[in-house]
Amino acid sequence: MKRLLSVVIALCTALAVADEGNGLNSSWSEGWRVRVGPQFNFGAKGRLGVKPGAIRLPPASSSSSRAAAQAADDAITSSSGKMSFPNGAFIDPVDAAGQEGSTWNWYIPAGQQAGGTMSFSSPYSEHSTAYAAHGVFDRDDAFSTGASFGLDRAVWAWGDFGVDVGFDFSFFLRNNWFKGTGGGCTRTDVSSEGAYVTDVDFGNAGVFGDPWAQNADGSYGAGTYDGPGPVLSLGGVGGARTTHRLEGGAERRSVSSAGAVSLRGDLQMYEFQLALKPYYAVTDWFALRGTLGVGLDHRRFDVRASGLGTSSEHDWNCYMVCGLGGMFRWERFCLGADFLRKVFDHDMDVDTKYVRGSVGNANWMMRVYVGYDF
Repeated sequence: MKRLLSVVIALCTALAVADEGNGLNSSWSEGWRVRVGPQFNFGAKGRLGVKPGAIRLPPASSSSSRAAAQAADDAITSSSGKMSFPNGAFIDPVDAAGQEGSTWNWYIPAGQQAGGTMSFSSPYSEHSTAYAAHGVFDRDDAFSTGASFGLDRAVWAWGDFGVDVGFDFSFFLRNNWFKGTGGGCTRTDVSSEGAYVTDVDFGNAGVFGDPWAQNADGSYGAGTYDGPGPVLSLGGVGGARTTHRLEGGAERRSVSSAGAVSLRGDLQMYEFQLALKPYYAVTDWFALRGTLGVGLDHRRFDVRASGLGTSSEHDWNCYMVCGLGGMFRWERFCLGADFLRKVFDHDMDVDTKYVRGSVGNANWMMRVYVGYDF
C-alpha cells in the first residue's frame, strides 16, 4: 500500500507542476491524445468447488435377506420331541413299539440324505448403497478480451525524451469464463452373498446302508405311529444332531464417484488505471513507451452450479501496473501496443451459498490501440 501511495503522489505531483518550468507543457489546449482499442488479459485462473453441504445426496438404500436366512437356519435344531424338517422329513420318538431310545416313526423322502446326513441351505443376498459428499475442486484458466479507452496528456519533453500522464478505462465481459466440475459425492456399494447351512446327522449309518431299510420309492422310514419299519436309534436327544455353518458371505465393496456438479462462471471486470508514461522517440514515426502507475479493478463473478442455482461474488482490487510498449505515428494519428504487468494485486475469494474457491487476477495484459493527437 505504501508503494501505491508513493506512485499516486508522484502522478499528482506531475499533474500539479505541469504548467511550471522549462520543458513542461503549460498549454491545456494541446498535448492531448485519445486512444481506443482491444485489450487482452492473460493469467487469470479460477479454482472452484461445490460446498459439500450444498450437495443433495441420494438416499441410502439397502436390501438384505441375511437375518431371515439365519432365522430359518436357527429354527432347525434338536428337540426331545418330534422334529420336522423343511424337506418333509421328520422324527417322532413316540411309536407303537414303545421302546425307549428308538422309533420306527420317522421318515426321510427319497434323495434327501447322504450317509445318514441331511443338509438344509438358507441362501441370502444383500446389497447396500451409501453416499458421502465431497468437495472436489476444479481449475480453469482462460484469457479474456475487452475494450480499452485511454486519454493521455503530454506533461514534459526534452529532446527525444518525454513523459505523458495517461488514464485508461477497460472492461471485460466473458460468459462461461470458467468451465469445470466441482463437488459431487462418493458412492459406496457393499454386497455379499452366502447361505446358512444346517447339517442334520442321524448317527445311524448302518440303517441307511441296509438296502432292506429303503422303501420302494427310495425313501426311508415307516413314517407312521403304527409302523412297522426300520428302527432308528434316537441317540438320546431327538434322534439327530444338528450343526450350523455359514458358507460364503464375504463382502464386496465398490467405491465410485457420482453426482458431479457442473460449474459455469461468467466474469465481468472493469479497470481504471492512472500512470506515468515515459517515452523515447527512436525516429519521427516510432517511439518506445513505458508505463508505471496504479490501477483499480472491480470484478464480478457469477457462477452456476447445475442442479443447485446461481450465486455471485464481487470485490475491488488495487494494484501497481508497469510495462513497455511501442507506438507508430503518422501526422496526428498513432498505432501502438503496450505489454503490461500487474503487481501487488490479489485473488478474489469466492464464498457463495453453493460454491467456494478463488478467481485469480489477470496479471498480464496486452493493449492495442489507435489514437489521435489534438
